[in-house]
Amino acid sequence: MAAEAKGDGLIGEPGRAGWMRIWDTAHLSLGADAGATAGFFACGMLGNTLTAIGLPASAGK
Repeated sequence: MAAEAKGDGLIGEPGRAGWMRIWDTAHLSLGADAGATAGFFACGMLGNTLTAIGLPASAGK
């Protein structure tokens, strides 16, 4: 939506559709539990953030 607000209408819909495919794959693999799915993505984002700032992913555990 932010990309579309800046005039880039070509990226918003494919970006959302791609994200939903990733979400659905993880969600179904985790027994369709919304909390478990959100937690899975939250832990992944934390690992990415820690890596980006130079800390090992285990620092968040």
